[in-house]
Amino acid sequence: MKDLFTAPELKRLISKGEGQFIEFKSLWDQKDGNKKALNRRAVRDFIAEYVAAFANADGGTLLLGVDDDGIPSGHGYPDDVVADFIAVPERRLRPAVRVETQRIALDGHEVIVLQIPIAPEAVMVDGDGFPYRVGDQVIHEPQEVINQRKQAYRRVGYEQQIRPDATIDDLDLILTEKFLAGTPYAGRPIPEILQRYSLIIPKGNAFAVTNAALLLFCKLPSARWHPRSGVRIFRVDGTDRKHGTRRNVTQRTPLEPPLARMIEDAYQSTVVQIGKSEKLHDLFFREMPEYPTLAWQEALVNAIAHRDYNEQGREIEIWFFDDRMEIQSPGDLVPPVTIEQLKNRQRVHASRNPLLVRVLVDAGIMREEGEGIPRIFEEMEESLLCQPEFSLETSTFCITLKNEPVYTGHSPVWGMLIERFRLGMNQKRVLLANSGGFSNETYRKLTGVDRDQAYREIQELVTMGILHGAPSAGRGAVYKIAPDIKQQQTWLESRVPKLITYFSAHDRLTNQEYCRVFSVTRSTATRELKRLCDEGFLVAVGVRKGAHYTIGSMLNRVVGP
Repeated sequence: MKDLFTAPELKRLISKGEGQFIEFKSLWDQKDGNKKALNRRAVRDFIAEYVAAFANADGGTLLLGVDDDGIPSGHGYPDDVVADFIAVPERRLRPAVRVETQRIALDGHEVIVLQIPIAPEAVMVDGDGFPYRVGDQVIHEPQEVINQRKQAYRRVGYEQQIRPDATIDDLDLILTEKFLAGTPYAGRPIPEILQRYSLIIPKGNAFAVTNAALLLFCKLPSARWHPRSGVRIFRVDGTDRKHGTRRNVTQRTPLEPPLARMIEDAYQSTVVQIGKSEKLHDLFFREMPEYPTLAWQEALVNAIAHRDYNEQGREIEIWFFDDRMEIQSPGDLVPPVTIEQLKNRQRVHASRNPLLVRVLVDAGIMREEGEGIPRIFEEMEESLLCQPEFSLETSTFCITLKNEPVYTGHSPVWGMLIERFRLGMNQKRVLLANSGGFSNETYRKLTGVDRDQAYREIQELVTMGILHGAPSAGRGAVYKIAPDIKQQQTWLESRVPKLITYFSAHDRLTNQEYCRVFSVTRSTATRELKRLCDEGFLVAVGVRKGAHYTIGSMLNRVVGP
């Protein structure tokens, strides 16, 4: 095979940034404004730790001589020192790790590339334990935990198994080339790229083909290789499934591999099942999808990437109910990942299918490991929907997304008032859900934070004058919205809806018309019109007899596009 990378390929890899499979390391010490080569021992220690971390997880690429921002900066070491660095994985690690290496010029600077394979057993750094790669971080794990993962993969790792009856001719090479165009190796011969990802293995004058390659790129019919590796979509009329004569389930056309095509097909088939409704966006009501696009896409691609393909009796199933969608994936969680860790948004990493994941990440289809679940939480919370729910029953992992908002009532004005304060997302969610007041317990139920954090965030609202302190301490104490804010809300809600109705039929509003619409005196109208202008709901145009008012930015935002 050729060098690990050409210069353009390495630039494409660097452009993706650091993550589960790639780490940058500057070899310069620039403290105090003086640029000098890093201490050699520190570099050797770094190489040992990160090579072991990649080997203990899913492999990866270590780039020495690249700054954290992805800018190549090279190094200042002679050849014998570079050779000493490259020898670290065999000298400092137990068992030794055999890495592929390359020295390549990039923008006038030499970059040292170390390509690290997946180790068959836990790798220890002499005197420094067992590092493990999670996302773009390195943590330390017990040896037995790492070996537990690796033993499970060797025992049931469907994707790595060779299919003796398959050849490279069973792969759709046109689809393969198109799909891999987003990877750093785009442009190389397809068999060479497939080898880079360990999807095919040289065997004499031919190639042995893995299940991972067939899942991703097989020619139809795919059932020849796996009878149940697709996706089925169901629509339930109501919130519960019924059977017999009351059956309320409709099945859509099943989707089948190859995964390189099926993922996009699954996106398209799912999006047509997702309706739209009036939801808060940027704290103003807009017609929005029932579920945030990035949330359900993340859940779906995670299911495809992480399901247990040894289970050949079931597909991934997507269920749409009136109040929720469920994505059900065959297989238990990969040890030591637990439901509690997912609920707590911990960045955990344990791949059942690391070959599939690596290709999907490099192709830009999937987020880095450890980022998917936290991103789903973020998307649901930013849409002011309930947090995702997780369950594991009868070897089926299920993620549930609900379409009911956490707030009650539809008050754009209340949302507008909240937006004026610099609040955290937790505080916004609770205020939208409780425009009258709430307790510490209510705050915790809506946000998932502990009692102490809830208290701190509530006290911030008290300090800002949004809440009145609870009249009595202890459990059940209720914090009320400050009277001046409630008065402002009440007044605006008495004005804004009528203004919306008025401007739906007129381009401008005069003082006289304002008096008529709201049954107020001229002096009151003058005072209120000024207040509405100051608040940004109206814009004053002209003076004296020609004076009138047009719709302002805040009213535009409440009305929506």
